[in-house]
Amino acid sequence: MTDPWAANPCATDPWAEWQRTRQRRTLELPGHRRAAVLVGLSLERDPRLLLTLRSDELPTHKGQISFPGGSLKGGETPAQAAVREAWEEVGLSPERIQVLGELDDVWTPAGFHVTPVQARLDAAVKLRLSQEVSAILLPRLSELRLAEQLPPEQPRTGPDGQTALTYRYVWQGHEIWGMTARVLWGVLASGVS
Repeated sequence: MTDPWAANPCATDPWAEWQRTRQRRTLELPGHRRAAVLVGLSLERDPRLLLTLRSDELPTHKGQISFPGGSLKGGETPAQAAVREAWEEVGLSPERIQVLGELDDVWTPAGFHVTPVQARLDAAVKLRLSQEVSAILLPRLSELRLAEQLPPEQPRTGPDGQTALTYRYVWQGHEIWGMTARVLWGVLASGVS
């Protein structure tokens, strides 16, 4: 991987530093299916975020903006599942992924307990479409911070008893909502640039 901080050996990746110092929120939801998504940020000073537009041919979540991801298979860790799903959905080679750690667990109304896995990706990574993905989106975090944030919908009470706001963003005509927007909000609210 090309490291934009290599010119300054005293500098460190701000996302790796943030991941090392943060307190992660986990959930215990035994009745939910375990899943993981890859929150991939390009290794650039103003990173791009890897998002997909799900195919209209899928039985669920068709046409939605999402992170690459899916259900954990027997014995997989969330990081292993997220990396595998990124390979299957967009052809992202595991060698091009540097896993930094896990973000806060989230739940979905469809009964999933999702662990977002934060990672850094080569800036010039080669990606491809699959049957599950009709488009690959790579917005810069600076663009997403400036994107229109629609008013939160009615707060939902999760299976853990906590209330969660439902965020929505509009970027270049695409509405980002649901679990994807909740994870995106956490990334943007981190204050890391």
